[in-house]
Amino acid sequence: MSDTPQGAIDALIARAESDAALRASLIADPKATILAETGMTVPAEWALVATEVDGSIVLGFENDELPTDYLDLVSGGADPKYDSCPGFDPSRN
Repeated sequence: MSDTPQGAIDALIARAESDAALRASLIADPKATILAETGMTVPAEWALVATEVDGSIVLGFENDELPTDYLDLVSGGADPKYDSCPGFDPSRN
């Protein structure tokens, strides 16, 4: 179980690496799979993609273009829109 959104994503990826159905779902529709498995909503404007590289799942952004609000989030920016992760419930992960 993870008590952070990033930990929940890491746990989901780890599970997908050993679960073929989950891996296929994550690659086919990462946003829907993240929502279904963690309860977290990925912002609609984020073009999130999941690929398999040497047996590992890699989450990234389409064309490697990082959304400005994502950069603000990971760099410690103070955008109240992303102060919390919608739907994140540590008890689910």
